Amino acid sequence: MFTEEQVNDAIAEIRKPDLVSWDLLSETKHFKVYRRSVPNSTLKEYKVLGSYPGLPPHYLLRTYTDLDFRKTWDPNMIGWKALKNGRLHFVAKFPWPLYPRDYVYELRAQEFEDGIVCVSSKSVQDESAPENLGIVRVDEFRQDIVIQPTEDGKGCNIWFGYYDNPKGNIPSGAINWAAKSGIPAFLNSLRDAGHGLMKMDIEGGLEEKAQPLQSSEETYVSVNC
Repeated sequence: MFTEEQVNDAIAEIRKPDLVSWDLLSETKHFKVYRRSVPNSTLKEYKVLGSYPGLPPHYLLRTYTDLDFRKTWDPNMIGWKALKNGRLHFVAKFPWPLYPRDYVYELRAQEFEDGIVCVSSKSVQDESAPENLGIVRVDEFRQDIVIQPTEDGKGCNIWFGYYDNPKGNIPSGAINWAAKSGIPAFLNSLRDAGHGLMKMDIEGGLEEKAQPLQSSEETYVSVNC
């Protein structure tokens, strides 16, 4: 969960990035992806700073958290299951010949002043989702996003942080390629899916805020206002 101080730091970084110990990994029209080494580890963590012009925060939030909808736009998603207490089980494809990976994590959304929304995902242990043969359990995982409305209210700025330990003997070249191309590809797909969601609402004559943030099967996002 985010504190107000962490949110303020993230918003400040959107305006002026903190690049101490961070290296620029890739850059697109609207995003910059940074990477740094995790202390006492060979692993890396990532952060993204950028914007989605023309995509209001609520639509980005829905696209990001609605895992039923994600099935329609994320080619690396195999499936998901809602667990108790706001927990999720998510299975993802990895490039051949690597085994798929699965994640058990808590997903929490928070609303702050000025329309800022934060979503935190963190790995947890849960006996209701045992490990399966042929799938590698990622038990070190964190993914956070801070969504800030743009001044015109028509788009949003984001701070996005990511870290996981995929396990296995994955060549560093494969990891570098996946991070350099995979993160921007995910961000672009997220944008396109969000605009598609807006189009569906407009064509259906639905109000943006009338749409639910949770799956039709079971609530899996806890919003603290």
